[in-house]
Amino acid sequence: MTQPRLAVTAVLERARAEDEHLTVAEVVERSREILGRVSPQTVYDCLLAMSDAGVVRRVDLPGSPARFETRVGDGHQHHVCRSCGAVQNVTGVVPAPDRPGPDLPPGTTVDRAEVVYWGVCAACAKGA
Repeated sequence: MTQPRLAVTAVLERARAEDEHLTVAEVVERSREILGRVSPQTVYDCLLAMSDAGVVRRVDLPGSPARFETRVGDGHQHHVCRSCGAVQNVTGVVPAPDRPGPDLPPGTTVDRAEVVYWGVCAACAKGA
């Protein structure tokens, strides 16, 4: 592992503990706190390689820059607050015998599905 990849990993692990989903710009800023200097392209390349390796998940939300997290492989989805833009994890949406998935044509396979729930987060709803 290179120093930039170690820094990006540390940044994403800290973000996971805070349930944050970081943009590339946020990862760059926080990586610079660790490394001093690192280019946005280097951070993006790290995130892309880590995403391709399956250790980082890229979350593409309409109207928002891509976000990254280390929580992978559990099938969770996301809720986006229309008021403040907060992104929160949503669990319990993986198809199960009592909750079947979509009807797909025979022979079709799915390797990834993204569901985004849009609404208002609890903090914004409380403040309204």
